[in-house]
Amino acid sequence: MRYRLLDTLRGFSLVSMILYHICWDLVHMYGFDWPWFMKTQGYLWQQSICWLFIFVSGFCQGLKRDERTLSSACKRGLVIMVSGLLVTAATLVFAPEAKIIFGVLFFLGFSIMLTAWLGPLLRKIPAKAGLLCSTILLFIFRNINEGNLGFETIILCRLPDFLYEHGLLGSFLGLQDKNFSSADYFSFIPWYFLFIKGYFICRNLLQKRETKGLSGLPAVFTKGIPVLETLGQHSLLVYLLHQPVILLILSLAFKPAL
Repeated sequence: MRYRLLDTLRGFSLVSMILYHICWDLVHMYGFDWPWFMKTQGYLWQQSICWLFIFVSGFCQGLKRDERTLSSACKRGLVIMVSGLLVTAATLVFAPEAKIIFGVLFFLGFSIMLTAWLGPLLRKIPAKAGLLCSTILLFIFRNINEGNLGFETIILCRLPDFLYEHGLLGSFLGLQDKNFSSADYFSFIPWYFLFIKGYFICRNLLQKRETKGLSGLPAVFTKGIPVLETLGQHSLLVYLLHQPVILLILSLAFKPAL
């Protein structure tokens, strides 16, 4: 069964992302003076996009149980991760000043494959326990890229500098090396904890339904918005094409800032 609400949420996140990137290009490339975009409002907007998309992706992994669907998840994860590597290669060649290393596509592809491989082990973990642990770990490690433990403005402790001196491997894990930079950076930690949180919420919903003798997710998940559904069903293609299309349209409409 295809759950239309999940496709709709993905589509909504894509629309929000497209609008955000239009604003980003107008501010950074065409000199639009929008102070709000560089402050809390813009940050919260950007975070809402990635949080929703990562959460929904993890939630969808919770629906995959049998060997066939897990194999399909591995293949899709590999396609998404390779797409992320192609984006990295393209930016290194054509826009090295805005290169993307360990971007959201690479992260999602890796997380999907890892979760599929760990499926037998993860299904042995009680859903409520997994949900609690992933929530705690996300709270503790949210700020790891900035050199500390804590969540946003809540700082638990500062981490030693030597942890952030391990190049690409450290940056992939979340210990961002001082020489590492990326225009779109989603390290394994902390974002996998959000991904797996979605996974366990899905598992928890399914288990609650099973105890009542019901199968699948609640009926609300079968409802959606057709236009957003269509976008959500082609999320990878939309992600890969949206920025080149935006740049082409903006180049025809505006002159870049000097």
